[in-house]
Amino acid sequence: MAADQTLTRPPLLGWVAAARFAVGAAMLLAPDRFFKPDSGTETLLMQTIGIRDLVLGSGGCVAWLRGSREFRGWAAAGLVSDTADLALGLRSKPLVGTKSALIAILAPVPFIGAGLLGFVRSLEKTTQP
Repeated sequence: MAADQTLTRPPLLGWVAAARFAVGAAMLLAPDRFFKPDSGTETLLMQTIGIRDLVLGSGGCVAWLRGSREFRGWAAAGLVSDTADLALGLRSKPLVGTKSALIAILAPVPFIGAGLLGFVRSLEKTTQP
């Protein structure tokens, strides 16, 4: 794919990386926008999740903009992270209650869906003549 096409019409995985960066920055800088923390520990936890997403998103964005082969690795790392979050959310109800468990389960779903769709689309492009 030509560099100018990548910049003017980004692939879905590029948008996922950009969204991950934006959400990570927001979680780090304004964690109370996502929930009302009951303690400093909850704020710290939200910020650490933000740092993780900021790192994965920025790595993905830089690799995407450079047209680097490493881009798929960054996208895969984000997908693995989101899938692990979903799996952990599925077992979290006894620990955090129904409402918080639903938030933990549903929050990564858009990223997982977009990531999987992006990988499927990228595989289709590589197998076409």
